[in-house]
Amino acid sequence: MRRSLLALLLSIALPASLAAQRPGEVAGRVAEAGTDAPLEMAAVELPELGIRVWTDGAGRFAIRGVEEGAHRVRVSRAGYAGWSTQVRVRNGEAAWLSIPLARDVLVLDTVSAVTTVPDPQRDGTVVTRAAIEASGARTAADVVARAPGVTVRESGPTGSRTVSIRGSGADAVLVLVDGAPLNDPVSGEADLSAVPASAIERVTVLPGAHSARYGARAGAGVVLIETRAGEVPPAAEVSGGTLGERAARGEWGAPLGRAAIQAGAHTRAVDGRFAYERDPSDPTRVHRTNADEFEAGAFAALAGHLAGGELRVRGGWETLERGLPGTGHTPSPDARQWMERGRASLAWRRGPASALVSGAVQRARYADPAPPFGLAYDDTTRVRMVNARAESSTGFRRGRLGLGVDALAQHVEAALSEQAPRTQYGGGVFAHASDEARVLRRTFALSAEARVDRDGVSGNWYASRALTVRMDGPVRVQLANRSAYSPPSLGDQFFRGGVGIVPNPGLRPERIPNEWEIGASTAATLGSVSLSAYATAYDSDVRGMIVWMRRFNDRWSPGNVDAHRRGLDLRADAVLPGNGLRVNASYSLARITYDRPGRDDDGVQVVYRPRHSGWAGAEWGAGAWRAEARARYTGARNPTPTEANVIPGFWATQLRVARDWRMGVWALSTALDVDRALDEKGHLIAGYPEPGRRARLDVRIQRTQLPSRNRPR
Repeated sequence: MRRSLLALLLSIALPASLAAQRPGEVAGRVAEAGTDAPLEMAAVELPELGIRVWTDGAGRFAIRGVEEGAHRVRVSRAGYAGWSTQVRVRNGEAAWLSIPLARDVLVLDTVSAVTTVPDPQRDGTVVTRAAIEASGARTAADVVARAPGVTVRESGPTGSRTVSIRGSGADAVLVLVDGAPLNDPVSGEADLSAVPASAIERVTVLPGAHSARYGARAGAGVVLIETRAGEVPPAAEVSGGTLGERAARGEWGAPLGRAAIQAGAHTRAVDGRFAYERDPSDPTRVHRTNADEFEAGAFAALAGHLAGGELRVRGGWETLERGLPGTGHTPSPDARQWMERGRASLAWRRGPASALVSGAVQRARYADPAPPFGLAYDDTTRVRMVNARAESSTGFRRGRLGLGVDALAQHVEAALSEQAPRTQYGGGVFAHASDEARVLRRTFALSAEARVDRDGVSGNWYASRALTVRMDGPVRVQLANRSAYSPPSLGDQFFRGGVGIVPNPGLRPERIPNEWEIGASTAATLGSVSLSAYATAYDSDVRGMIVWMRRFNDRWSPGNVDAHRRGLDLRADAVLPGNGLRVNASYSLARITYDRPGRDDDGVQVVYRPRHSGWAGAEWGAGAWRAEARARYTGARNPTPTEANVIPGFWATQLRVARDWRMGVWALSTALDVDRALDEKGHLIAGYPEPGRRARLDVRIQRTQLPSRNRPR
């Protein structure tokens, strides 16, 4: 009898104890009050835990790994009133919320200012998976090109694509893929053309000096790329277009117990041949050869639970081969590039505590048996890197205090001089704190960040800081002061000298000792039109900007020069819900001028940094039809450190028309993309011709619903 009673008690207690070992989650759906239309990109926060997620295209969200207890949930979205509630979370269970957001405005004559506005200064420009698919982006470069203040540098339609933010060099922008640096340790630059858009879940662009949080190379900005993880409906897509382009990709996801898995693959090939005029002074028509490209890749992901927290495991592999055709006036018919890259990451989060371990291996080969000048070369670079990061925070009153550490180890084998270090160990320790206060019926938020880094090449230590004050209200205002640094690359310091060029082992890192930034954002409604806008102005000095220059004995070498960096980023959006029309525009002024000895600021723009840039676009949707038109402007560029031979600015237009066809639980989408629709042939860098108008047709089929057992109850 006693044994039977004991067995009965164990049968009752055991399930409860097992459930108590698993944290709970908060999930739900955000929709517009009155219409029940799903709201994408609504921010859902657990403020006491410092956690924020964004709703997807169906308005759904999920916050996993939440400890048991009462938690405050706060929801906000531009154009809608804020919403908050208290929710009770139990271990092993999901708390489901159905959240209606109403348009709530404060009437000011004929203009209505909404009470909740986006904050691009704090959150940066965020591009979700739904927006990536709607834009027809092919690579990460296409995604980030739409962010204000961003310039994508490319050397032809199949060449590498690097990013410049606020007039910086590409080696002063840190690009992280699932926490692992994409920046090449030899060049310091990140080639975004090597990251397929099909593998991306979300991209965040943070302009400005952000070394206090992210460390080295974040001197002008950070690009955070999060690849896909978790269950998705199966889908397949094929594409074909001009320049002999053809592509195919597929993806699939499924539940696996309490976890979800996903996998996908893609392949793309471009012939790349086109005719162009040899030189502005020579109208002879020649053909661009050795401009072909082939790429392929695959990715896999697992999302589940481990040790009471949320676990995400991601992995991917890409291979690339392309010709390096050289400039138009100095073609290189035999130069080639081969690249293979594998990446993997493991991320874990439980409440405010998180940990990340990521790694990457890369092999890149460059060869040309008969270059147009110099000696033949056949160089291979091999890189292996491991990155680890851990962070945790705790709340006090209305604020939070957090600490973190990260470490990077990498081994590089490349065609460098004997003085080049092969293995580097670097990393940093950082802290951040934030608090809020009510003053004069306004909420003020103060945040501070500090970090100390060890450079893996020189062994030197560098300190960075950031202090931000934000005032919330109908107009949100933010003032920030930051510092940052970007170290020289191994290539600039230790490349093997050639004819007329020499390395510079004595290069110093670029330093931004004092960057001031002020920004304001707001949203309003005028009748049925929703309006939003923001403006950011910045001013800083760059000490020791690394640029190539003519030096002793008429040789070229990288060197340090001082420069001034100041500018303005503007963006405005208007949505006409009744007409399905959205218009937006962006303008950026980036004044990056030399501060040379004895001449102070001489007003000459640093080479290939356009002072003026921007875009304007319109999107329209009605029923199954969608259309978009966009025009981008790239301002004049200096090809030399003087005002001579300035390259004039140019416009480039893009058109996209798409239609959805429903077939039960499946949807077929067709889309026609036309780039440089008016046959524009302007190019950012002199000597790299553009083919003009290009077109591509995409056909995609995707399951619109997951099996009923996978839907939240």
